[in-house]
Amino acid sequence: MKIMIAGASGGTGSYLTQEFDKNENELFLTYNTSKDKIYRTKNAKSTIFKCDFTKSGEVETTYSKIDSLDVLINVMGTVENNLVSKMNENEWDSVIASNLKTVFLSCRYGIRKIAINGHIINISSILGSTGMIGATNYVASKGGVEAFTKSFALECLHSRKVFVNAIALGYFNVGMGLKLSNKILNIVKEKIPLKEFGEPEEIGILVKYIISSRYLVGQVIHLNGGLRV
Repeated sequence: MKIMIAGASGGTGSYLTQEFDKNENELFLTYNTSKDKIYRTKNAKSTIFKCDFTKSGEVETTYSKIDSLDVLINVMGTVENNLVSKMNENEWDSVIASNLKTVFLSCRYGIRKIAINGHIINISSILGSTGMIGATNYVASKGGVEAFTKSFALECLHSRKVFVNAIALGYFNVGMGLKLSNKILNIVKEKIPLKEFGEPEEIGILVKYIISSRYLVGQVIHLNGGLRV
């Protein structure tokens, strides 16, 4: 398979790169500022692109270098937490751009490269549906990703027979989940019915199921250990 992981330098993106590092795969991996954090493949052929997915020109140029794709996984994102009363416009705008505009631009140009019966998976967050104090910009962006996914999925199904879905992740032992303080970590674990963070292998299992399906359309699948049901 030809797989694009947009945002491969993050924790989840790096894990997915390892998961698809197979001889039969060709990987296209992107980063914005942290090339050193991209997992170096050992089996799959891979090409690395520097791309700021908030900039239309860079996104268009990146996709112009790719002939075709079977799977596109959008994993870009950032956080800048603050209360609304203290949040400045730049904190709002930068998170909306990094988490939502990036998905729009990646899908806009990426859909032209996806083969029939191919897949696009947008990575969202449990917070997109539960909310969180001090993270309204992040929550709004992820809620936007989920709403965008549903509408875009219908467009792609009718025009190109490409399957578009989203995964809303809970808390995992990867990426941002490893950066929480012990205090916050323990508070969150107490709220999770399973009382533990998920292992990244669970993400890989779900991604592989989605790309094996020819009937899953426009769904936001929650993977969170029962934190949100």
